[in-house]
Amino acid sequence: MNKQIPLYVVLAGLAVYAGSLWWQGGEGGEGGRERPPVPVTLEPVAARPMGDVVTALGTAEAREGVVITAEQSGIVEQIHFRDGESVSKGALLITLHDDEQQAKLREAEARLVDQRSQFERLRNLATSQAVSQSTLDEREAALKVAEAQLAVARAELDKRYIRAPFTGVLGARQLSPGALVTPGTQITTLDDISAMKVEFSVPETLAAFVRRGMTLNASSAALGNKSFVGTLSHVDTRVNPATRTLSLRAEIANPQRDLKPGMLMDLQISRDAGEALAVPEGALISVANQQFVYRVGADNIAKQVPVKTGRRRVGHVEVLDGVQAGDQVIVEGIHKVRDGQKVAPVAATANAS
Repeated sequence: MNKQIPLYVVLAGLAVYAGSLWWQGGEGGEGGRERPPVPVTLEPVAARPMGDVVTALGTAEAREGVVITAEQSGIVEQIHFRDGESVSKGALLITLHDDEQQAKLREAEARLVDQRSQFERLRNLATSQAVSQSTLDEREAALKVAEAQLAVARAELDKRYIRAPFTGVLGARQLSPGALVTPGTQITTLDDISAMKVEFSVPETLAAFVRRGMTLNASSAALGNKSFVGTLSHVDTRVNPATRTLSLRAEIANPQRDLKPGMLMDLQISRDAGEALAVPEGALISVANQQFVYRVGADNIAKQVPVKTGRRRVGHVEVLDGVQAGDQVIVEGIHKVRDGQKVAPVAATANAS
């Protein structure tokens, strides 16, 4: 004869069995094993620049740039440079055929010698009243004309030699020996890229913020965001009424010539260079109106600590209270951690204050 066991007896037995398992396993887990530490990434609380920052975009230009052309028509006799060569101010780049100018120069020199000789002879005679003063004056005027004609001849000859107007880097040459050039014919380009100019604009609301001489940081994605230092060299005196913006110009040092004309530049101008304790934005936990971080001590135990926050900058938040410089806080793996739990740091970033 089969006997039916009441339902409440079955439930009571299951409860007793589950309780025994809990007692045997303990709070640490089944079989008394503790939960493994949670892998996390730590970063120290450190002082970082937290001043007001203005960001803008601009295009890099050479500090000085020019297209080298000829002033006179002529045949290219010699080319004295190579593509991409660095040259100093006054370096000879092109020699044009100059036989005619050389002949005119020799003629002017001979004429000057003759006029000077005649003037000296008449001046000696004038001391003895042998010639009139008016005759001597006419000869002196002729001498000055001869001197002027020689200066013109030299200037005409000098135009046959095309030189670099300033120190810089040459572009590709656009002609060959024997080519005929005319005024305006492009020969090459010359750029001074020891420093770069960047023109950009900011909203008119920042007109009182920016001033000439301010230091700025610049970077370009084309160079892996390598940082460059520059100076605000010009602040326009007028606000553009159409765009409500203020035009600015910066000069950025480029000693290694990494920056090239045309590169897009990311600019940051800091008004206040002061520093403050800050933590990465990823280290903060928001609960209602309270902010927390997980601080990890030498025992690798995560402790939830309330903090008071201040100013925010890209990637970081100022902390006014709750942690000290050097405290290690969790920046990655934070959502797997509970207060009082043991963690396993897997990486630690350097203090980039």
